[in-house]
Amino acid sequence: MLRMQYMTLIAAAAEECGVEGFDFPWHMEQPADAFQTFLLKAAGAATRFRLRGAGKLDAYSVRLANKTRGRIEQQIAKLRDVILSSDLSEAQRKGLLDKLNELSVELSQPRVRFGKVLAILGVVSATLIGANSFLADAPNAVATITSLIGADKVAEDAEAVRLGPPPQPKPLPPMPRALPAPKNDPAYRTGKELDGEIPF
Repeated sequence: MLRMQYMTLIAAAAEECGVEGFDFPWHMEQPADAFQTFLLKAAGAATRFRLRGAGKLDAYSVRLANKTRGRIEQQIAKLRDVILSSDLSEAQRKGLLDKLNELSVELSQPRVRFGKVLAILGVVSATLIGANSFLADAPNAVATITSLIGADKVAEDAEAVRLGPPPQPKPLPPMPRALPAPKNDPAYRTGKELDGEIPF
């Protein structure tokens, strides 16, 4: 049941961010195998996003509004409370808190990468599956974070469509062709004329 809830959360997060390939395996015959396959898909998608983001900005990132960042930080604070009050080991709690710190750092970037957020929330959710607090505030916090990011991305895309593509720069005028100097210009002297002036 907890694994199904985890897959539901990640599938919903991926759909909210416009990431394809994370459909919930409704017709799974072997739940354990389906869960492992789902985890592999999540890891593969996160790797693709990191590689894409290394070379250029792509459609899988968004510039968050300051208000959105503040609301997401509130949800991160809720996740920290869940982790601190859980029955996880000290090492597990520290690992999850470090992941949430990574998420806060990502939120401070000019553009937030969906792959990074999805990978962090996936690790947090997967680890909290075995905790007695997973069914409390954690799913709501994860869903709220993805919903806020998705809403800003929808607004950003709508604004880009409204503004249209950036104007193309006008081509530079052609270089002027050099005109020959007039014959009455002292600088314009033929070789024959110069030969006639040689005194020897």
